[in-house]
Amino acid sequence: MPDAKTTEAAVARFRSFYETFSAAWLPRLEEIYASGFFLEDPFHTFHGDFDELRAYFARVLKLPASSFIVEDTATGADGSYVRWRWEWKLRKGGALRVVPGVTHLRFTDDGKVFFHRDLFDAAAGFFEALPGIGTALRLIKKRV
Repeated sequence: MPDAKTTEAAVARFRSFYETFSAAWLPRLEEIYASGFFLEDPFHTFHGDFDELRAYFARVLKLPASSFIVEDTATGADGSYVRWRWEWKLRKGGALRVVPGVTHLRFTDDGKVFFHRDLFDAAAGFFEALPGIGTALRLIKKRV
């Protein structure tokens, strides 16, 4: 586990990366993530494959609006935590969707991310916005 100063700088770098998330970052992922990194969210799991991660982020960037707003950070005994919201639109002119979430991070001694787990409600945050699937999910929620 890195020292407190390195961890603080790593959290700040991670925060900056996501708050300025754009195609300009795609060739620079090695500045944030360590080789052999693990990244998991409700949609995918990545094990150290930078090309695969770049392709995934490139797909996210194709949304007409997609931004991450960091609301809070904290560091504890098992890593650091970043509380954020993802604001996105499925199509131009569509409704702005707001998805709250938390990222659990662990860093290498040199401050790169080797463990990244995103926690958020994928059904409410993403799938409910999709035609057909969204309608079905909303009906299921009403019945439950």
